[in-house]
Amino acid sequence: MKRHIWILLFAMTALLTGCMKYEDGPFMSLYSKGMRVSGTWYFQNVRWGAHDSTSAYVYQQIQFSWVKSMDGGVVIWNHNTQATSADDYPLQGGIWRFISNRDSFEMVLYKNLLRTDSLVMKWKIKRLAYTEFWMERNVKDTTTNQWALIKYAY
Repeated sequence: MKRHIWILLFAMTALLTGCMKYEDGPFMSLYSKGMRVSGTWYFQNVRWGAHDSTSAYVYQQIQFSWVKSMDGGVVIWNHNTQATSADDYPLQGGIWRFISNRDSFEMVLYKNLLRTDSLVMKWKIKRLAYTEFWMERNVKDTTTNQWALIKYAY
């Protein structure tokens, strides 16, 4: 009987660890992927290759809203949370969605209100927890751009 229990535990462990969606976790979450992305995120760590660019993102935040029918939603990127007027640095907005079996993420940011010019960024999700969102992408196949975002759960 003991042997059957050990075999069952080993099989369950192998099955569950093989099902982990993101490289850095989490192992399991009570929130859906869309709900985990949703919220206001702050830059904890930003890297361009070996260069640490976090200080350039200190006063920036990204807000994601979740729309189930879109398998994504709306994104608003506030480039300067310390701005004293609307002209200091405008907000940038667009849409986001999951791609490639929901292990990747795409943002389309519009550069103007007419949506005639846009920037498309595709990211590989490394970790998607309720308060941690890590992603990376290759820029021109030479440099890896990494973002570690944090959300305060209060």
